[in-house]
Amino acid sequence: MREKNNKTIGYTENANYRCMEDHQQLNTMSIISPLNLDYCGIEQCESGHIFGPYVRENYVVHIILNGRGILKIGEQSYKLLKESAFVIYPGEEVVYQADCSEPWEYMWIGFHGYMAKKIVNSMGFTEKYPLIHVKNVKLMREEVEKMLDARQPTLANMLKRSSALYALVSMLIDEEQDCKTAENSSNMAYVNKAIEIMVQSYSEKLKISDMATTIGISRNYLTDLFKQELGISPQNFLMNFRMEKAAQELKETDESVQNIGINVGYPDPLAFSKAFKQKYGMSPSSYRTSSVELVQCNDKGEYVRRYEL
Repeated sequence: MREKNNKTIGYTENANYRCMEDHQQLNTMSIISPLNLDYCGIEQCESGHIFGPYVRENYVVHIILNGRGILKIGEQSYKLLKESAFVIYPGEEVVYQADCSEPWEYMWIGFHGYMAKKIVNSMGFTEKYPLIHVKNVKLMREEVEKMLDARQPTLANMLKRSSALYALVSMLIDEEQDCKTAENSSNMAYVNKAIEIMVQSYSEKLKISDMATTIGISRNYLTDLFKQELGISPQNFLMNFRMEKAAQELKETDESVQNIGINVGYPDPLAFSKAFKQKYGMSPSSYRTSSVELVQCNDKGEYVRRYEL
């Protein structure tokens, strides 16, 4: 019987479906990483198969390998064919359906990270028009298959998955020729400077207003820049970074829970425990003894997430 604090990741494979789920749990340092793989898969859908309505917490890109189908976002419908791709934004409710006569085969990647929004924009997607045309679907499929093959929760496989993810998104960006998303380098420079201060001083008592003053802008402007560039406030970024550093220390050191809380800027043990549990769904002590287990299934839908982030 599994311990209550065990986390699970899922892998399902049959003739028409391969899917890897919940691999975000393997990365304790995701808020400071440009891009993190959460799940991926390839499916030959049945005639008329409908998915949704569903809302994701991360970005999801689907690439159509064969066949056709329809994507519905609110009142808007889009017809998709082979070599089309569409993106689902965090918090967006969507429905998509395979064609009855030519049901599509597609693959998908779900990801998050502080560069995720900018990467999606660089692929050519926009919230007003979340579709692009792609060419190298065969090469892209090879990268998704590499991710699926590296499903076991080992350090080597984590690096293989990350390598394949970066290779795939690089292909998608390379195919975008119009350069519609020119970066505002000055805005990102302010954000990067704030992140640098957080990374260097996260164990200290940091005020966002003081950090903004050091950079030379107002607190409100810094908050607006973070939300614009990263989709998160500087306060939430700092809190998540502190919790991820704590998770790392819990797994890699024998330091006491109380000292780890102090190390990441939480001198009050109760406040630290509450903040940690809010992010990871368990106490720091339980997290320290937790493990990640791969659940392998044969049927689509058989794997059910057993641990909430």
